[in-house]
Amino acid sequence: MSYPVLATAYVGKMKIFGWIAILLGKIMDILYNGLCAIGINNIGVAIILLTFIIYTLMLPLTYKQQKFSRLSQKMQPEIKEIQKKYKDKRDQQSQQKMMEEQRQVYDKYGISPSGSCAQAFLSILFLFPLYRVIYNVPAYVTKVKETLMPAVDGIMATEGYKSTFDGIVENFNISLRNIGVSSLSISDISSDNDVQNRIVDILYKLSPTNWDTLSEGFPTVDFDSVQEAFNNINNFCFLNITNSPQYIITSSFKSGSYLLVILAILIPVLAGAVQLLNFKLMPQASADPNDAMAQQMKTMNYTMPLFSVFLAFTLPVGLGLYWIAGGVIRSFYQFILNKHFDKIDLNEIIEKNKEKAEEKRKKRAANIERMNQAAQLNTRTLKGSSVSEEERNEILSKANEYKSKAKPGSLSARANMVKEFNERNTK
Repeated sequence: MSYPVLATAYVGKMKIFGWIAILLGKIMDILYNGLCAIGINNIGVAIILLTFIIYTLMLPLTYKQQKFSRLSQKMQPEIKEIQKKYKDKRDQQSQQKMMEEQRQVYDKYGISPSGSCAQAFLSILFLFPLYRVIYNVPAYVTKVKETLMPAVDGIMATEGYKSTFDGIVENFNISLRNIGVSSLSISDISSDNDVQNRIVDILYKLSPTNWDTLSEGFPTVDFDSVQEAFNNINNFCFLNITNSPQYIITSSFKSGSYLLVILAILIPVLAGAVQLLNFKLMPQASADPNDAMAQQMKTMNYTMPLFSVFLAFTLPVGLGLYWIAGGVIRSFYQFILNKHFDKIDLNEIIEKNKEKAEEKRKKRAANIERMNQAAQLNTRTLKGSSVSEEERNEILSKANEYKSKAKPGSLSARANMVKEFNERNTK
């Protein structure tokens, strides 16, 4: 019977997440090896460095988003005027004209309606794979797995180790959280390599009390040296980065370790606080109470930090550490960008965008004109062809039906508007 194991790099149902997880894992491995070379054997520090690299690589996109936000604030009055102009006009032609005028304003300011979504999308794209890397570091960081191997080899060298190990681990509060893995049992796994990986998975999740219980079951194995080395690697500010603050708070209350309770509470609190700080530093939307979109953004700016607190409370400490480090780094970059945008002249940027917008307008007009010429040519060809009157009427009927179904804002719809305008002027 085959069992999937976490000590093998995660791929998952969405392959792109698996590829990103492998990429992030390789970067983490390089960072950790570099830290070990200077005597810092700690995964938490590697996570902070990885966070810095990720957000530094995203800095050009952040710059573009901030430029979008600044220009969008100057653009909104013009967009509102257009919306006000067509407020009571719901016919298709008016809606097409409104969309075209709005597009011209967007072109004038050199921004895209979806321009602010890219950074949020990338943040989410990195979040899920990073969760897999943090939750199962030995699959990606070779030295961490090597640290656990003396204990694994000692367990597997003990006679009847499978039943002994399963009997001890059965009462541990451990969840592998991996699709397809419903049991921690190793008794039914035949491959020694799979057994080895499963034991690595379990040892990586053990609390200090679990290690003591395991030592009683395998008295001949030297767990103390492995546990000491492992704790140096996996603990950050006395917290195990694979455990959630929720688990640490519950278990620490039972053992009377109140300092750990306080530290565990700080993780989600700081995760929410730095995100709120980041929102405060970002360019603020209109304060107009009648602006529904601005009010929605304001509400989101306060609800998202609260949502981060909840997630950081239930997910591994390592992920909360990523959010905290990311929030601090983003806030620092945001402060620098604010200083930069305060010095530059946005009006100069807008003037340059106007020239580009005019070129785009001419290009679209030329495309529409070519479509009209092609349509008129096809109509004349059709009239002069040898097809029957009935067949010609059927073809024209289908063409008119297609024209009537043109989507608002499409090139076909614009071509129809131009054609109708020309026909009215000709009459």
